[in-house]
Amino acid sequence: MNRRKALKVAGVAAMVAAVGAEAKMAVEHMNRMDMKPKDPAKMDKGELKHSPLVTIKEKDAKGYTLIEITVGQGGIIHPSTPDHWIDFIELYADDKLVGKSTLEPEISRGAASFSLKLDNVKVLKAKAGCNLHGIWTTSVTL
Repeated sequence: MNRRKALKVAGVAAMVAAVGAEAKMAVEHMNRMDMKPKDPAKMDKGELKHSPLVTIKEKDAKGYTLIEITVGQGGIIHPSTPDHWIDFIELYADDKLVGKSTLEPEISRGAASFSLKLDNVKVLKAKAGCNLHGIWTTSVTL
């Protein structure tokens, strides 16, 4: 291998290593702890900001119901900045995952919607993952 080609290969290897290290750092900074409000009846601003709000719309002619999930309650909206954002929203029907939305910082807000048949479903559970403050869950009994 000549010197020029060896330098080129070394440069590409260094770039790959740097990108891999940056991706690893980003994953290491994701909080994946399950979080709960201290008192669900009296949530503070931080708890309201991270708790998913589940809105159940009307059933359509085909039997599907639109479920809207937004992260934040009481007029407090979760931010979407390069350092603090909602990275996923999941919806469960009786503990079965029925929908998942992956979100990116800045360009997407902590909101998702899913249409599903709710026949015989007893509990809907929405989970939202904040990269800094963990995974927050809201359950709705039907």
